[in-house]
Amino acid sequence: MLLDANLLFDTQSAITSSRASTNVLDLGANRDMGIGDDPSLKLLVLCPTGFTTTNAATLQVQFQASTDSATWSTIAQTDVLPAAQLGAGAKIARMDAPNNGLTRYLRLNYLVGTGVFSAGAVTAAIVLSRDDSPQYQANYNAAN
Repeated sequence: MLLDANLLFDTQSAITSSRASTNVLDLGANRDMGIGDDPSLKLLVLCPTGFTTTNAATLQVQFQASTDSATWSTIAQTDVLPAAQLGAGAKIARMDAPNNGLTRYLRLNYLVGTGVFSAGAVTAAIVLSRDDSPQYQANYNAAN
């Protein structure tokens, strides 16, 4: 998997309370992201640093689009995730980039509910390739 700096929403950015992503992606003009292409673009949100909370805080990630970078519409979102599912190395979102209609700007919105996090960070981007690779045990032999 390759990360393109022009397609990053956040890089190891701390999230303790609700906020929008550090970066807004400007597509240059209102356009379709190419939904249904093969390979399709993917949204990837990772936790390089695990989340901790003392008051049962939760996190939900919203993928948002806008034509003017002022009014935002949520076009996809994750489930509400408790801190227990947000450990270091966790993959919060792995989905095909949703159809954004014909919009120019894209961002993520992080909704923290119930309380606040005392620690935790995300790296989020639009990627083209898989973000994993199969790991096989030593001396693995595939049946032919």
